Amino acid sequence: MTIKDHLLNAMRNATTAETDAPATARPRYLAIADAIESAIRSGTLLPDAALPTQREVADLLGVTVGTVTRGYAEAARRGLVRGETGRGTFVLSQRMTFAHIGRDTLMADGSPRVDLGLNTPFHSLDPDLGTALTTLAARRDIQHLLYYHQPRGLLRHRETGVRWAALHRYEASADNVLVCSGAQHGMTVTLGALFSPGDRIAVESLTYPLIKPLAKRLRLQLVPIPMDEQGMLPDALAAACVQETVRGLYIMPGCQNPTLAHMPEYRRHEIAAVCRRHGIRIIEDDMYALTLDSVLPPISAHAPELGHFIASTSKALTGGLRTAFVCAPPESVRRIEAAIEASIWMSASLMAEIATLWIEDGTAARVLTVKRAEAAARNQIAREILGEWQFCAHPTGYFIWLRLPRRWRSVEFAEAAAERGVSVAHMEHFAVGYAQPEQGVRVSLCGAQDRESLRNGLTVLAELLKL
Repeated sequence: MTIKDHLLNAMRNATTAETDAPATARPRYLAIADAIESAIRSGTLLPDAALPTQREVADLLGVTVGTVTRGYAEAARRGLVRGETGRGTFVLSQRMTFAHIGRDTLMADGSPRVDLGLNTPFHSLDPDLGTALTTLAARRDIQHLLYYHQPRGLLRHRETGVRWAALHRYEASADNVLVCSGAQHGMTVTLGALFSPGDRIAVESLTYPLIKPLAKRLRLQLVPIPMDEQGMLPDALAAACVQETVRGLYIMPGCQNPTLAHMPEYRRHEIAAVCRRHGIRIIEDDMYALTLDSVLPPISAHAPELGHFIASTSKALTGGLRTAFVCAPPESVRRIEAAIEASIWMSASLMAEIATLWIEDGTAARVLTVKRAEAAARNQIAREILGEWQFCAHPTGYFIWLRLPRRWRSVEFAEAAAERGVSVAHMEHFAVGYAQPEQGVRVSLCGAQDRESLRNGLTVLAELLKL
């Protein structure tokens, strides 16, 4: 059965339902989305397959183009297809996910692969764990870290959260800080505590990829907001708040993943004003902000009664240190604490104690300086090799956003690179919504084992761009 057959059958069923029971009929645009989903599940539509044009489907089914547009948009919202401006609509590929991007794999000829897909924060420059454990072991009160304590975290660790948030130029109080097991856990408990199934959460049109499965698990609807080189557009957010009844906002304004958009302060004020006007709760995740030499106050600082700021240690210090601090308004603290209690009861206080030690004794500051220097050196390599191509970067950023020539689709480029032993993160990981104005891939500068491996991987990409 072809996709056209699926669509015709679905529409016939919808038409019959409208005739027999108009009060309970399924809207035609949903029938179109259902037909697309059925075709994908049955194998009629394979990954990367092109769908018929909207005009073709409208003529085939005897409906308006607007109905087909809504159907395709619903299929995109479900994560089934991706619309690409000037190209058409394609089935999302499931063949290359972050789980398939591995560091220690080899090509068929035995040559090593180069991982430019995952943002692993320069693990060779991580703080020395053995020294930290030796220091902690000498303390007389170390045993208490094994005890149960209140879900929001020990006071000592929450005070550390205040200091860590201050580095992001966010003023917090220990009473309003909760200790979580990494930024992803902080996002999970915050979203779960503040929103109900069906609520709409605004996000950047290209955003942190794990927000998508998290929203699906919590049954939240993501509303993509257009961006420019400075991040989310305030007017577009305001329009969505009216049209979509948005309840929350998830955003990364400091060093946006994957585009590296750095939102200026005046726009942060504008985004905060929109949220205040519409009562939108802000979930702000700026995990890469400290990789930059200068940091602006978060959006949450301009609307603290709505802002929930997540200050993570993972990207700044080391990925295995699963400690993040959620800075929340007083009225949200108990709800988030209840969500922590329901998920893991409490975060591991040993992890938080290690983070506290490193932040207090200056280790964190030294590691940040060293990692920024390494990032700067790797950005210089990227400029040398990819200089003739368009890409977004920061002098000390951990990754770049490489814009692709028109002849390339993001998935196809990533797969071609993988065949040559180099992994990158294609746009489908990050895209929310229907159409994207351009194709691009995120290229990690910190995933390669050393600078020479990075140079080799980037050279492969440069050669591929010339094809």
